[in-house]
Amino acid sequence: MTSPRYARWAAAILILATIFRLWYSTHLELVGDEAYYWLWSRHPDICYLDKGPVIAWFISAGTALFGQTVFGIRFFATLLALGTGIGIFFVARQLFSDRVAFWSVLLGALTPLFAVGATLMTIDTVYIFFWTLAALTFWHAKDQTRLGWWILTGGLVGLSMLSKYTGAIELLSFVGFCAWHPPSRQHFRRPTLPAMLLVVALFLIPIFLWNWQHGFPTSHFLLHRGALDERMRLRPLEVLSFLGQQAGVISPVVFLGLLAAVCWPGFAPTPRVQTGYLRALFLPLFLIYLVLSFQKASQANWAAAAYVGGLVLAAAKWCEAVRIYPWAKWVALTGLALAFMETSLLHETSWLHLPGRLDPLDRARGSRDLAAQVSELQSSSSAPVVIANKYMTAALLSFYLPGQPDTFMPVSSPPFNQLVLWPTYREKHPSDDAIYVSDVIRVPLSIQADFPNVQSPHEIHTSQDGRQVNRFYLFVCRRTGPINQAAVSK
Repeated sequence: MTSPRYARWAAAILILATIFRLWYSTHLELVGDEAYYWLWSRHPDICYLDKGPVIAWFISAGTALFGQTVFGIRFFATLLALGTGIGIFFVARQLFSDRVAFWSVLLGALTPLFAVGATLMTIDTVYIFFWTLAALTFWHAKDQTRLGWWILTGGLVGLSMLSKYTGAIELLSFVGFCAWHPPSRQHFRRPTLPAMLLVVALFLIPIFLWNWQHGFPTSHFLLHRGALDERMRLRPLEVLSFLGQQAGVISPVVFLGLLAAVCWPGFAPTPRVQTGYLRALFLPLFLIYLVLSFQKASQANWAAAAYVGGLVLAAAKWCEAVRIYPWAKWVALTGLALAFMETSLLHETSWLHLPGRLDPLDRARGSRDLAAQVSELQSSSSAPVVIANKYMTAALLSFYLPGQPDTFMPVSSPPFNQLVLWPTYREKHPSDDAIYVSDVIRVPLSIQADFPNVQSPHEIHTSQDGRQVNRFYLFVCRRTGPINQAAVSK
């Protein structure tokens, strides 16, 4: 059912949100992930250690337009978030009505995970865009025996997968829906479903070629990332941590309402096929991370794409519930109000004076100050090379240091990030002194081997707007001179 009024309201939300995000995007420093992917854009490749190249393409395009700036990096993040919102609107409209589509867009705009993430150029912003478009095109494809919609869906899943490998899990949603939905089972006998899978397989070629050239490090990284290289054990507290994180990033009342919509078939009846499709979009990805959390809780954003279907289903169910149950309206309004308050607070937290470990925006604070203090020490020590103990620290320093130079990690670091696979400081600066930046007062053996004279550390504190954010230790590392045993032994 179409309603111009709801469509206009949804369009107003999306336009105003995009204008706000373009303005707000320059008010935060880069977070480590963004700086890391910005480094990728400066080293073009067909693939990278843990992801495909799509995010690097968008960052390259943004910085080509607006320079090597925060706005240049984040510009396409806001446009992709707009595209995701439009996609959610049309998914909900195709399955239900403009009314449900409006409430789906509003939920997406108020949910902290989507609202805050829409201003950051991270992997989730990119792959959720393609995930959403693929969800829309598959809904059309399921009723077609011609290959056009199926090939388009395969291409979108392929781009989603080249943004983040978990994009391939959407194939489980599509295949599972075809198995569950009797009219769609015909596609197991027709060339339609195999054609989609073949298109997706073509997008695996750059991933395979890159891994073949580099000794297949991606599989080892993914096993380590999911803690699957550790001894298997059941950790119920990790499951609770996973669920708690999901409630936090979705907003508690909205999350509980979403689970009710997914898991309670008798709650607020909605069309069976549409409900089944949205469950198929939500459950595979969410359940995979729920099961993995018995070993180790995933990060809060890892199941983000599942909520594309989950929020539309929640909007549909609660629109119907409000019509049937007098209490449902107040529960829904409470959930929306709480989500709005949480999202608003997350856009500016400095006035709350939260401890560093509890303030989520501290990830986007202090890097400019750190770079200024490192640069000052470089000038006074004449040490041109910068090495950091963590790849995000190295990436942020590369962006914020004058001239945006290459930065490095210790050569002994395991291949759990892309910096380790690029040319090292040994290769590019074989005789230069260095500044080693660490958040722990310890120097790895490889640094000690390369720099016999490691001086006692300078302890520094980074701050922003007069508030202390973090603490670091800066070591001046020289190729020659007497060995400083006090510094090395720490």
